[in-house]
Amino acid sequence: MANLIVTRAIAARARLKRDHLGEAQATDAPLGNWYVTFLPMAERNAFVYMSSRTQLSFLMLEGERLTAEKLFISLVRGISLVLELAGYPDHVRERVMNGYRAVAFARAADLSKLGVLTNCALDYEAFIEQDGGLNRCSLDQLVIDMNSRPAKKLGFSTPLEETAKALGVRPNKSFKPMPLRGTA
Repeated sequence: MANLIVTRAIAARARLKRDHLGEAQATDAPLGNWYVTFLPMAERNAFVYMSSRTQLSFLMLEGERLTAEKLFISLVRGISLVLELAGYPDHVRERVMNGYRAVAFARAADLSKLGVLTNCALDYEAFIEQDGGLNRCSLDQLVIDMNSRPAKKLGFSTPLEETAKALGVRPNKSFKPMPLRGTA
């Protein structure tokens, strides 16, 4: 079973008691455990999710009051969406999603991973502001762009390349965002 590792801000917002959150356990889920943090923005609040294994990340906007169930639903939908945007076929996405049928919530303790997550969230915020705010930027393009940036902690590989390796797919240097089904 994979873990969704939450920051203090997320635990407080979702009313998850930190005392009831365990330590993150190792998982055999294809993309590893996932981290989530809160990103307050001027227009609307968001949540940034990041894979512990590949640093693949995505952004979800806040809607209704946050609960543990909504965090889980956002995780599953977000993973599927980012894999679809990256061009993975249905059978690969289904294989990945099988590893996330259930998750355990855990508290964030790895300061190195938290630093990477915080930097990722701040980068999302900066790029959104640079593009003129949430109403003017393309979130699909932003997610692909963020995951196409080399990362020092990944040996200057990109999260998309690391994801391809983790999924046993040949890394592709030319990932391009694909239109979502029903929008093109």
